[in-house]
Amino acid sequence: MWSEAGSVTRGPGPKILALLVFVTALWAQSDALVGVFYDDGIYVVGAKALAEGQGYRNIHLPGAPAIVHYPFLYPAALSLLWRLWPAFPDNVALFALLDAAAFAFAAWLVARHALSHFDLPPWLVYAALGIGFTAFPLLTIVGLRLSEAMFLALTAGAIAAADGDGTPVKRGAAAGLLAGLAMLARSIGVAVAAGVVIGLWARRERRAAMIAAIVAALSAVPWMWWVVRHAREADGAILGNYGTYVSEARQAGIGAMLQGLDLQAFGALGRVVLPSLPGPLWYGLAALFLGTIVVASLAVWRRAPALITSLGLYVLVVSLWPYAPHRFMWITLPWFAVLLAVGVRWLSTKGRAGRVVALALTIVAVWGYAPRQTVSLRLRSFAATSEGISQSFRPLIGSIATELPAGAVIASEDEALMYLYTGRRTVPSYLFRWSGRGTEPAPSDSALAFYCRAGVTHVGLTGPAAQTVPPVAPLLDRPDSVLVPLFVTQGPALYRFQCPA
Repeated sequence: MWSEAGSVTRGPGPKILALLVFVTALWAQSDALVGVFYDDGIYVVGAKALAEGQGYRNIHLPGAPAIVHYPFLYPAALSLLWRLWPAFPDNVALFALLDAAAFAFAAWLVARHALSHFDLPPWLVYAALGIGFTAFPLLTIVGLRLSEAMFLALTAGAIAAADGDGTPVKRGAAAGLLAGLAMLARSIGVAVAAGVVIGLWARRERRAAMIAAIVAALSAVPWMWWVVRHAREADGAILGNYGTYVSEARQAGIGAMLQGLDLQAFGALGRVVLPSLPGPLWYGLAALFLGTIVVASLAVWRRAPALITSLGLYVLVVSLWPYAPHRFMWITLPWFAVLLAVGVRWLSTKGRAGRVVALALTIVAVWGYAPRQTVSLRLRSFAATSEGISQSFRPLIGSIATELPAGAVIASEDEALMYLYTGRRTVPSYLFRWSGRGTEPAPSDSALAFYCRAGVTHVGLTGPAAQTVPPVAPLLDRPDSVLVPLFVTQGPALYRFQCPA
């Protein structure tokens, strides 16, 4: 098997997988508005700002404070495409091509790494990675303008360099550079940087490890300098969304972060793979799957220490962070799929009992995953959430874009989305601070004061539910007509806002 690894990785298999992933990613593109998942809106706002020479700034906010929450590499790449085709939203088609290409490149890199480092027949590697890269949660991500595809490609490249063969010094420099770029795509890339350094050190390539650490750190210095210099530009009332990760961690507290060590982060993957079963049985199966992956990770550690360490540190950071949306774990699906294949194959070599467990794991995974994947692909339900949210915004966008003056400042949900499609400055309508592993709304008086500081002229709501949450509900109940309805429907509503005397 190992003597054939080089010929297998040089064969057409990884390229064919990449092509299939690329085509699938293009097919998965959503009709949703840019900004429905919030982060995608900020990325594209940053790209627009860079392309138009305004710097890396939140140009949708009054005063355009610097962007310090989202690293700049992905918006910078989008900005180059924006310069080529400055007509938004038509140019989103170019952004989709970039994301699909990055996703396919990641598949090619991961396949080559798995073929050369895991004791698996090629067909099983391709099957596992094909399932992982086309899983419906990942199609949700790649169909939107999020940085995960770029991050996945850079991470796969860094791991391949660290775990590969060749001159250690060159590999260390390449791994460090790619890991540094991964940090500039997503802050959690720090887990990748640490992972490749530890992986090289574990292989007794100490000089390469030190070079990787230095190159990765130097790559991240410009971003760190930017964050430190501009950390206090955003209004204190919106630091929950627009502050640094340090400010978020301070609000949440160390106790809340430590609560994440309960392994609940893996629940996002378990709900994709495991069938719906009574609680004790579901958790028992989840523990069995997790144990199999852990055993597989230990088995391949010596051959792929950078991968296993990076993956472990990534999951640790996601677990500790107080806000852990499922998508942060979804991008690990390809690697966990191939590690599960390693574990199942290992079990099948351990006598009759091992074969029974391996067969049971396979049946359970197919039972849980296949129906969800089939329905999602057939109905394109992986895009249903983003497209449904978009429908609630479209009437409001049309009204604001055609009826409100260019100088209007709108308080709304998904404020970056609202700016991109209306050209009006926006602020978040919901103000919050981190509290433990959740959030708590800002007092209505604080929200009112922020609206007045920001020069808000109108408040837009996408549906009746938005009228029942702070700070809108208290403002609607005030007797002094702070909010004057312009139109109110069973869905969207638009109000004129005026500061109290």
